[in-house]
Amino acid sequence: MDFVNMMSSIIVSICYFIFCCFSFSFQSTDCVLKSNETDQLALLEFKAKVTRDPLHVLSSWNYSRHFCQWKGVTCNPRHQRVTALLLPSLLLQGLRNLSLENNTFGGQIPDNISHCVNLESLRLGYNELVGKVQGKLSSLSKLRIQSVRSNKLSGEIPSSFGNLSSLEVLSAAENQFEGQIPETLSELKRMRYISFGANKLSGEIPFSIYNLSSLSDFHFSFNQLHGSLQSDLGFTLPNLEVLNVGGNQFTGPIPTSISNASNLMRLIIPKNGFSGKVPSLENSHKLEWVSISRNHLGNGEKDDLEFVNSLVNASRLELLAFNINNFGGMLPEAVGSLST
Repeated sequence: MDFVNMMSSIIVSICYFIFCCFSFSFQSTDCVLKSNETDQLALLEFKAKVTRDPLHVLSSWNYSRHFCQWKGVTCNPRHQRVTALLLPSLLLQGLRNLSLENNTFGGQIPDNISHCVNLESLRLGYNELVGKVQGKLSSLSKLRIQSVRSNKLSGEIPSSFGNLSSLEVLSAAENQFEGQIPETLSELKRMRYISFGANKLSGEIPFSIYNLSSLSDFHFSFNQLHGSLQSDLGFTLPNLEVLNVGGNQFTGPIPTSISNASNLMRLIIPKNGFSGKVPSLENSHKLEWVSISRNHLGNGEKDDLEFVNSLVNASRLELLAFNINNFGGMLPEAVGSLST
C-alpha cells in the first residue's frame, strides 16, 4: 500500500482543521485482519477516542447499519473492507496519537503531515518508508514521541528536529540516514531516548549533545562515527542508563567519569578503537551488560583487569564481554563472586 496516498487522504481531510487520525488500526503484523469485523471494531475505537463531534457526524456509527454505510467510510464493494476514511471539515477533535507500526507501508512520509499540529506521538516504525524526512515534522511542536525505526529513510538528519521542543523519544535506528549529527539536537532539553543505530552517520558526536542532562538512552551503534567520548559524560549525563556506541571508529580512553554514572545499566562499546585502562565501575550497581570487546583496551600489564573487581556489587550483571583486547595479567578471583 502506498503510504503517501493512504496518509494524504486522511491527513488532508482531518488534520488540516484539527488533528484527528488513525491511532488504532494496523498496530502489528501479528494482528492480521481476518474479517471485516476487525474493521468495524477499529472504527468504533476511533469513534470512542473522539472527544468532540459538534455536527454529530459519528452518530450513524452504530450497530444498526453496516459500517460500510457509516458516514465518511468507503469500502471495497467485493470484500466489504475499509479502503478510506474521509471526514473533511467536520471539526472533530480528540486524537493525538498516530501509530502505523509493523506493516508494509511504502512511499514517502507525506508533506502535509505537518498539518497535524496537535500530534503528540508518531509511530511509523517497521515499514518500508523511503525518501528524505527534511522539514516535514519540524512544525509538530507538541510531538513527544517520534519513531521511524526500521524503514528505508535516507538523507541527513534534519537540523529542524531541534525545533521539536517537546520531544522526549527519537527512534530512527535501522535506516539509511547519512551525514553528521546536527548540533541542533542539543536543543531538545526533554530528550530521554535517542537512537540512530545502524545508519550511515559519520563525523563526531557534537559535544553539546552530552549536555542533555535528561538523556537516559544513548544509541548510536553501527555507524561510521569517530572521535572520542566526552571526558565528563558521567557528570553531564546523570540519568544515563544505556550508552551504546558499538561498531564505530571511536578512539581514546573510556572516560573515567563513567564511574559516576550510578544509573548506568548497559555499557556497550565493542568494535571500536578505545584504548588505555578500563576505569572503575564500582558506583554502577545497576549494571546489566558490560560489552567492551574488540577494542585496544589494556596495556598487557598485570593490573589491566582490575576493573573486574569493581563489578562485585553489580548484582544485576548478566553479560561481561572483554575479549579481543590487549589485556594482560591474570583473571581476578572476583570473577567467582560476580552476579549469577
